[in-house]
Amino acid sequence: MNKGMENIKTIESLEKENLNLKKEMDRLNEELQLLEIIERDHKELNGNLRAEVAKFKIVNKKLEDKILEFVRPTKRSIDDL
Repeated sequence: MNKGMENIKTIESLEKENLNLKKEMDRLNEELQLLEIIERDHKELNGNLRAEVAKFKIVNKKLEDKILEFVRPTKRSIDDL
């Protein structure tokens, strides 16, 4: 095989590899975009959940205080036994 044919085969091989690498880059860019969307949505959801937990803590504390208004633990002395 002459040198020219070898060069043509090398060029064709490199062009094919280049095309495959471009496809892989496109796939990876698409995957990166999806991960960025997931991360953004996760942060938003996490923020919403933290806000909900904070609200529940406040409501829970109010209920706890209200219950303690009606049910106060009585202190017992040794004489009560």
